[in-house]
Amino acid sequence: MWQWILIGLTVLLAILAIVYVRHRRYRKGVYRTLAARRAETITRERPRFQFGDGKPLHGTFEELRITRIDGAVSPDWLEELKQECLSILSHVERSFIPGHKQGGTLSYESIHQVSPKCLSTYHSEQLRRYLSEVIGDEVYPTADHDQSSCSLLYYTEAGDHIGWHFDHNFYKGRHFTVLISILNEGKGGGVSASKLQRQWPDRDEEFDTSSNSLIVFEGAKVRHRATQLGEGDRRILLSMTFATDPRTEGVKDFIRRVKDTAYYGLRAIWD
Repeated sequence: MWQWILIGLTVLLAILAIVYVRHRRYRKGVYRTLAARRAETITRERPRFQFGDGKPLHGTFEELRITRIDGAVSPDWLEELKQECLSILSHVERSFIPGHKQGGTLSYESIHQVSPKCLSTYHSEQLRRYLSEVIGDEVYPTADHDQSSCSLLYYTEAGDHIGWHFDHNFYKGRHFTVLISILNEGKGGGVSASKLQRQWPDRDEEFDTSSNSLIVFEGAKVRHRATQLGEGDRRILLSMTFATDPRTEGVKDFIRRVKDTAYYGLRAIWD
């Protein structure tokens, strides 16, 4: 009897291995297709920034590992980003982890499909060069198969938040999180109740994320959170990841996939 059970398990594992390998081949094909189409989108969509030389900010960033730029993009481009983000609400995936996070997310793959303006913003050579000046080292967009390489964060329901955490580094080089605040409005005017905070040993520091602000920080060294959204408030952020060396390895990549289940469910492990 045990012999037949062992044979059955062996056959099952072989089938699962074949299914997994075929699925990985399929997903690699999907990423190649997205990358090929992306070139056309980047050519067609032209982000308009209005920041200058990043060198004066390098000293601040080197000391604090975080810095803020006001008025990152032109007002007309900000409006285009806002309208695009509001038009694709039906594609947003909501997640809830008791005691840690609640909110909506649009993955990198989905951004390729429905958000060309956000996609072209992430892949802007002007933005990449500016961030490299601020950071003091050349940085580059991260992997196509990383659903958090470029994502949209939607805080649109009361209580949406994310608790204290680091953005752990899954790449060979240093990695950085860049947030552009596309929309931040309170029910009664002004900005939302949701605040971006950085934790120090003796205090919590708040960073202004009014609409059209850009914040860049080294997530592995900056413990941060977003406090709860108020009733009727709305806050939408374009979240982008850059790295000095965007290559990744098997074990780290698997851990990253497990982390992404908090945003996209179990499919993040396979896709």
